[in-house]
Amino acid sequence: MICLPAFLSARSCAETIRVCQSIQDAEDEVVIDASGVRFVDPFGLTLLGASFQELSDWGQRVIVCGLSSDVGGYLQRMDLFTGVELRDCAPVRTRRHNRQDALVELTCIVDKNAASDAAGRLTSALIGAVPGIDRNEAPDLMTGRTQADRLGMPIQYVLSELLENALSHARRAGRQGARVWVAGQYYPASDLVRLAVTDNGCGFLATLKSHPNLRNQTHRDAILTAIQPRVSCNRDVGLRADTENEGVGLTMVVRIARSAGGKALIVSGDAYHDPAAAGGLLRGGAFWQGVTIALELRRDRLGSIRIAELLPTLEGMARVPLRFE
Repeated sequence: MICLPAFLSARSCAETIRVCQSIQDAEDEVVIDASGVRFVDPFGLTLLGASFQELSDWGQRVIVCGLSSDVGGYLQRMDLFTGVELRDCAPVRTRRHNRQDALVELTCIVDKNAASDAAGRLTSALIGAVPGIDRNEAPDLMTGRTQADRLGMPIQYVLSELLENALSHARRAGRQGARVWVAGQYYPASDLVRLAVTDNGCGFLATLKSHPNLRNQTHRDAILTAIQPRVSCNRDVGLRADTENEGVGLTMVVRIARSAGGKALIVSGDAYHDPAAAGGLLRGGAFWQGVTIALELRRDRLGSIRIAELLPTLEGMARVPLRFE
């Protein structure tokens, strides 16, 4: 039996990844004791979802037992238990409310169209009820857009770039069947939005192993290379044609998080990086086969973000603008 910790979150990332490793390494029937779980954020949701799917792909039975009604109700609401058997769990309310302005359920992305749709839903949850944004505002007569549209479009662009890039880089080095999982949640008590993007692909090191900017063949250096402006995991290895803003997705979400009073956490292989603090090797030998990214942002700061001002510049060249006319 595998016992889940009390917290499955970005703030306990090594512990969360270690228990997901244990789930994926289990043989035959997997029984998971969830009686001690107290809090799960989108980071934990996407990692658990990817781990459960890994076992399902191999035809292994997954049983989760001991969930409290509050935690169980939340995880069911977030669609975690597809293909999972629940046993000896407290009863939960089954009524489902539309909360598209506050959350995005666990979603598995398998193609570009799904990535675009997920980016749109993440943007809606991200913007939600930003002060001063009227969701019922009439569109501008000149542009046909509302203030919510103007705020949301560049953010959706950046998230689409991030998700499409994640789907592409994950499927290199023999991992053609890799997928991407996303989830998002708004926490009104702290006015924080937390998003997570997790894939079960080859990881940054395998993707960038021949990249000229990669100085050392380590997962830590691969993460640091991947977050450099205009280091595209697709363009530089010839996966798709160059575009004027390609290679800025990961850089931009980090900058957006910082500008919104939040932070980002990036994990690949045995390493992690928090641009606002420190990074290094995951404790206890934790290892994630793929990439997982957690973002935390203050919703009330989103309205002041100017995407064009955050775009990286090319050395010796003017800033390349995002165009949404």
